[in-house]
Amino acid sequence: MRWDALFDDLESQLESATAAGLESEIRERTRVEQSRLTLVQRLLGQVGAPVDASTTGGQFLSGTLTHVGSQWISLAVEGRSVIVPLASLRSLRGLGRGVGQVPAGVRTRLGLGAALRALSRDRAQVSLWLGSAARHTGVIDRVGADFFELGLVATGDERRAANVRDALTVPFAAIDALESAAPAE
Repeated sequence: MRWDALFDDLESQLESATAAGLESEIRERTRVEQSRLTLVQRLLGQVGAPVDASTTGGQFLSGTLTHVGSQWISLAVEGRSVIVPLASLRSLRGLGRGVGQVPAGVRTRLGLGAALRALSRDRAQVSLWLGSAARHTGVIDRVGADFFELGLVATGDERRAANVRDALTVPFAAIDALESAAPAE
């Protein structure tokens, strides 16, 4: 009888150690897997959800995450679209637990330049934020590999040679946020 109790106790200890080892291995594998996630993957799992974003230039944006590129996000904020380069993000709030798939194919090529070229092609009027106080309104004239040129026009004016006050050349790295013109009322 004493031997049976001893063997039962040893067997119970072995089962507990095995279960604890398995749980430890699962936790470690989870940590390793999470360490491989990118911000883009994290954000892809949040498309369509409300988020709050703050930028390095001091912008506080509250809206719905609509698109995620390889270097930027787009938010719908009070009827306007706002593009924020990932490099300009200081923090995000309101993210759920979801995670998107690893970007592949076309999505990996949706860099900031691709988004700016689409705006340039559409001749959309934009407001460019460079830091906390510098705001410029205009139309994107040209997009290079790491810069773009903004033809400065008054809010609401069309991009015509006579309306252009000046041209601004901006490195991508200087963009804090870029928003569409205010919606028509």
